[in-house]
Amino acid sequence: MSEFKIPPISTLIGSNLINFLRVFRNGGSLDGKYYFKLLLTTLVVLISTPFYCWEEIMFRRRIRKYKFKKDPVFILGHWRSGTTFLHNMLCVDPDSGYLTTYQSVFPNNLASKFIFRNFMKMNMPEKRPSDNVKLGIDLPQEDEFALGNLTDRSFYHFFYFPKNYKKFYRQSVDEVNTGNLTSWDLKYRKLVIKALINSGGSRAILKNPVNTARIQTLLRIFPQAKFIYLYREPVTVYMSTRKFFIELLPTLWFHRVEWEFIENMIFENFRMLINNYESNKLLIPAANLLEVKFEELEKDPIGFCEHIYTKLYKEDFESKRDHFLKFLSDHKGYTKNNYQVPSEISARVYKEWGDLTNKWGYQNGPVK
Repeated sequence: MSEFKIPPISTLIGSNLINFLRVFRNGGSLDGKYYFKLLLTTLVVLISTPFYCWEEIMFRRRIRKYKFKKDPVFILGHWRSGTTFLHNMLCVDPDSGYLTTYQSVFPNNLASKFIFRNFMKMNMPEKRPSDNVKLGIDLPQEDEFALGNLTDRSFYHFFYFPKNYKKFYRQSVDEVNTGNLTSWDLKYRKLVIKALINSGGSRAILKNPVNTARIQTLLRIFPQAKFIYLYREPVTVYMSTRKFFIELLPTLWFHRVEWEFIENMIFENFRMLINNYESNKLLIPAANLLEVKFEELEKDPIGFCEHIYTKLYKEDFESKRDHFLKFLSDHKGYTKNNYQVPSEISARVYKEWGDLTNKWGYQNGPVK
């Protein structure tokens, strides 16, 4: 299956029943044409929920006794800023641990994955529609979808109910950052531990665009965490995000929105995420943060990985070099999307975001 076609079922299938009901109560309106999708999703949730008890039994003791061997690494940056490329590359190190695509959908069913794994595999595309990046149930994946199936405070609930994206941002970012929702912190820590147990790594490599705005929360849970922030030429980011949302949203939402709404949402999401990052990045100790222009990473990925190991990890890179060389060799044939950008779109991008992106070296045009 190479095209992005999924059955009429939601990625909320990995939620337990209580959380599933909370998400829909919080989401609001539901268009009539999606009731069948809701029915199928509910049936899978009902089937998978009893296994949640088995999950608790199998992991409770291991999670309680788990000791982190290495500080986690958080890859930050807006969607389509190159974070997936960096995430996949860093995860080739055998010491790296990560959430798999399976865990991102079924975070409550790792102990019973022998039951749900093949179901998910049969219904997954081979590549992401927006950029042709390879997908696989055991490959690294970001963690916000998993949070959406663990808690009713996940920003990715806007994929299901896009009209409420501002409310979801407030609940999943602003309110979580206050530190008053201790259960959210505990669930996230538990999710990371289970990812390390499942993948067998000693250092968690975590990629999640929403975490760009959760620096206070991440430092509260992991005070010595390391951070890598990626930024990219904003017109490319906009065009790629637009393609991503246009192709993905209709497969996930339970109520429709028009293109103009999506366009305005992209502009506002970027501003909310980046403003929050810029306001709070000084909370991160200078030695624990790298800020990198994607175009520079792309020119010299091996040199950049070496920089991560020597400056951020404080570890030798030479013993790991071959893993990264093989990764790059395997991806040598990959081609990025090329966009024909109307001048009015480019002008609007720099009008909307220029105050945030000009200081990165992008001034009214792409980096050559």
